[in-house]
Amino acid sequence: MTAPTLLRLAQLDEALAAYDGFILDLWGVLIDGYETFPGARAWLERRAAEGKPVWFLSNASRDADGMVEELGKLGVPRELFAGITTSGQLAIDAFLQDAKFREGGIYLSGPGTGQAGWPAEIRARFVEEIDQAAIILGVGSFPEDELETRFAPLATALDKPFLCANPDRNVVSGGLPFYAAGKLADRFAALGGAVTWYGKPDPYAFRCAAEELATRGAKRLLFVGDSLVTDVPGAVAAGIDCLWLATTGIHREALGLGFNQEPTREGLEPLLRQHPERPRFAAAGLA
Repeated sequence: MTAPTLLRLAQLDEALAAYDGFILDLWGVLIDGYETFPGARAWLERRAAEGKPVWFLSNASRDADGMVEELGKLGVPRELFAGITTSGQLAIDAFLQDAKFREGGIYLSGPGTGQAGWPAEIRARFVEEIDQAAIILGVGSFPEDELETRFAPLATALDKPFLCANPDRNVVSGGLPFYAAGKLADRFAALGGAVTWYGKPDPYAFRCAAEELATRGAKRLLFVGDSLVTDVPGAVAAGIDCLWLATTGIHREALGLGFNQEPTREGLEPLLRQHPERPRFAAAGLA
């Protein structure tokens, strides 16, 4: 397999100058859930000054407007990006548009705190007990020691459809590891349950972002993400060039490197060999 081109932080702007639009993941690329990475914020500011649009693509289970508001609280103003597609918004669209999901109680397998901005007609269907539900909805992230407790009721309801509005398996928030709804969905599917996924790595999510950028005149696109599980495979499947950030997101601990520490080609290769899809570029982070 072809090794990705390793870019040093000082090379990023020059190496990526040929692209006229960018799709960015959030967690591990721009934010950690509690703060914005200063280098990434500066990178966004330079793209805005160049007039090159940035569209965020996140597996967050919040609605798009709610995520925009959250980014504002973290110091990422609306003028620095063109818009955002979230897994939560894709799931909302399914509930509103797909006849299979328009009726019946909805059981949340995750904390559910990010659904406050979902449409009232969907929130009215949320139920406390899984036996009251027609649909299971996977949302949010949770401490790793809650995995068994959260999965226990799902194992009794394998006949119900599971809609996963956060396909991530692992996330890092505030420097701490968490499991996300994708972890529950994997176990549900392994036992024979039916899962519908919304967000990365589904190429549809990438195409949604690409279409938005196309309306803004951007044709030569680059996706920037930190996950070799969801980000890189999705970009490759969608036919979009990808920059993988190795040391600001979920793989930093496995690499044994500090935050935004420059990796070596030799140091990256053992981890890359564990994943079939390769990004076009790799770098420590954004700067």
